[in-house]
Amino acid sequence: MTDSPQGPPQTGGLPEYAPGQAPGQPPHPPTRRGGLALAALIVGISAFVSGWIPILGLLLGVAGIILGILAMRRPGGRSFGLAGLIGSSLAVLANVLVTIVVVVALVNSGIGTAVLTDAQPVITPCYSFNGPGDYLSNQSAEKTDACITTLELWGERDADGVIHKTGVGSILGSVLVEPVAVASTDDWVPGGSLDDMVEFLNQSYFPQAGEVTSLKEAVTLDGVDANLTRMISTAENTRTKAFLTVFAPDTYQSAGEPVKFFLISFVIPEDNGEEIIAAAIDSWRWK
Repeated sequence: MTDSPQGPPQTGGLPEYAPGQAPGQPPHPPTRRGGLALAALIVGISAFVSGWIPILGLLLGVAGIILGILAMRRPGGRSFGLAGLIGSSLAVLANVLVTIVVVVALVNSGIGTAVLTDAQPVITPCYSFNGPGDYLSNQSAEKTDACITTLELWGERDADGVIHKTGVGSILGSVLVEPVAVASTDDWVPGGSLDDMVEFLNQSYFPQAGEVTSLKEAVTLDGVDANLTRMISTAENTRTKAFLTVFAPDTYQSAGEPVKFFLISFVIPEDNGEEIIAAAIDSWRWK
């Protein structure tokens, strides 16, 4: 009698199959989460953590959303992909809200809401602001010390009306700041307010400059209430004409006279008038 061989039964070289697996089918590979799903999760977490940082949080959030959607379409990537998608979506939402808050804060503070592509700083003992860079300042140091500003656009117009900024020829535009002595303003509107002063100028001064289209637009110069008056110029080629009027927060000295009221005029022959006015308002700082 021959002993039976020990060990597992021989299969004659045939492959073994897992339970429920039909012959002829390859073995099932183990389900694994791919690198895309893991990347979606990592980017989603990073976006969620940095969502409060403008720009960076938004970029990571958008990338995480895209990776999350792609990962959820892969076998085994749904859980990680979904987690990355949720984290990235929250990051984008948070980033948008933070950006809105930052922009509103900057606008309210008057910092950088309007920037001239070509600007020149104007600095006097009373104030400073950004004026148009292609306007020339030929005034003396004495006038600057007296808180007067004269910026002029010099050039010529050709037969087609195109402006050539040559620096010589004719004055085509200007930005002027004129301080008015306290003695004069007290005589014009004794104890008056800015509103009273605008009404006085509308009767005595503005009609000589053109037709007023908007008498009172409330603005602020470095936190101080001011008024913007717009008008149609009597000069044919002027595109924008406006006056800013303001009582300064302090009394300054101009040519030995105390001054507190300032009249700022804009005569702009090109289409950038609104940009020039906005830049002056936003960059204005009292000394």
